Amino acid sequence: MRSFIVIASLLVAISCKRSNSDLPANPTLPVETSTNAEAAATPKEIIICDQKNARIIMVDIANGNAITWEWKATAAYAMIRAGAQGWFSNLSEAKLVYNGKYILATASGGGVALINVASKKAIWFDYAGGNTHSAELLPNGNIVTASTTGGYLMIFTTDSYINDGSAQTAPIPFEDVHNVVWDHARQRLYAAGLNKLKVFTYNGSCGSPKLTLQTTYTMPEGNAHDLFPVHGSTTDLWLTNSGHIYKFNVTTGAFTLVKTISSVKTVSSGPAGYQTIIAQANNTGGETWRTNQVLDINGAVVYKNTALGLYKARWKLVNTFSYPAGDSFHECTHP
Repeated sequence: MRSFIVIASLLVAISCKRSNSDLPANPTLPVETSTNAEAAATPKEIIICDQKNARIIMVDIANGNAITWEWKATAAYAMIRAGAQGWFSNLSEAKLVYNGKYILATASGGGVALINVASKKAIWFDYAGGNTHSAELLPNGNIVTASTTGGYLMIFTTDSYINDGSAQTAPIPFEDVHNVVWDHARQRLYAAGLNKLKVFTYNGSCGSPKLTLQTTYTMPEGNAHDLFPVHGSTTDLWLTNSGHIYKFNVTTGAFTLVKTISSVKTVSSGPAGYQTIIAQANNTGGETWRTNQVLDINGAVVYKNTALGLYKARWKLVNTFSYPAGDSFHECTHP
């Protein structure tokens, strides 16, 4: 009887082992697809001058309107001395330069800065004064600014070793100038103020920089504001004034009306899948010239945040009209 029980037990054990061997070595539960686990979408960011909160931000509208980057002149990372921080009140421009690695910023308080995106350090900053509205990189690393109050352009011999000790030219008169854009292919500088759009050449000198006026165009209407390349075009610039958006063709000198609309501070376009966006002042965010939203050119809301008081907004895209491919930081003072 005891032998029978032992034999039966052995048979049961062998049977169980055989059944278990038929199972997968590492059994897993079925995978259930969930939209919550999907990978993040390709970033689609807008660079915004948020004057109300004294900062520049990047907002990713493809991923829940997340603020992916923030810069303040008063933050320790900016490394702007205390006496110069006030120059960056009412940030007025933020251009992506040097192949997307830097931002060239200006402020109505008179400041201009070249900011490393990764570290957020202002590797160079200085004072242009006169309600500085825009700035542009020149091919040798010098920087030209546009100031509306007093009406002038100014060239800085950029020297990151001494920042606001950098040499600068005397003001170059241009009444109410609001913008400045470099044309890499033609080696020309464009700027607009009131009802004039002017074209300059640049002598390329490091220590004695000079602009020479080549051509002056009269706009169809006055009070020029924004001037910026049409994305992907080799000939066209967006141009806004008090009541219109135009395209200006740099080869023909023609102004083409795109839309009748008032108070547009910036226009920015992109490749397929990117709307043409505008920042249109609507008396929100603490000042009449600000807004709390970015619209497409037809008036649809692309991004809105009632905590902001923004002035300008541009897509975070490399500008191939103004700068050569693969452009990287350089300054003629320290070749």
